[in-house]
Amino acid sequence: MKFKNIIIFIVFISINLSAHTLLVDVINNKNNTITIKAQFDTKQKASEAMLRLESLISGQILYKKRLPYESQLTIDIPKEQYQIVLDAGEEQIVKEGIAPIEGFNKFASKEVLEKLSKNKQDHDELGNTLIIFLFIGFILIILTIYFSAKNTNKILKELKNK
Repeated sequence: MKFKNIIIFIVFISINLSAHTLLVDVINNKNNTITIKAQFDTKQKASEAMLRLESLISGQILYKKRLPYESQLTIDIPKEQYQIVLDAGEEQIVKEGIAPIEGFNKFASKEVLEKLSKNKQDHDELGNTLIIFLFIGFILIILTIYFSAKNTNKILKELKNK
């Protein structure tokens, strides 16, 4: 029975050790505004994440604001090409900006594109996998010591009885 509980505990901890992923939805409201919604894949709100609109023409920040508690903002679409950057600290998501109804009046250059924000994640899949395997290895060592001690006690009792 104890062994079953330990396995359930290991599975539960392994699932919770995996990091959450930032999800961003950009909705075209068809009135020269966009609504940006963000949350983590655990359904946790991404409030307080920093939202920036960066110009693909000059590299300047066109708009900058933290997401409110609702984790969504509606903003005007810039007239020049831009990208949407949502920075939640450990993760940063970059998405292409949606064009206004009349289209962009300025377009990006390659030099500026190379200098702009990129997607980032502080945690990588190898790191999470390594943590999970180390944790499972630690639990297996503990189980080995437990069963070894239990069997040693049985052998000692049998030797005393003879």
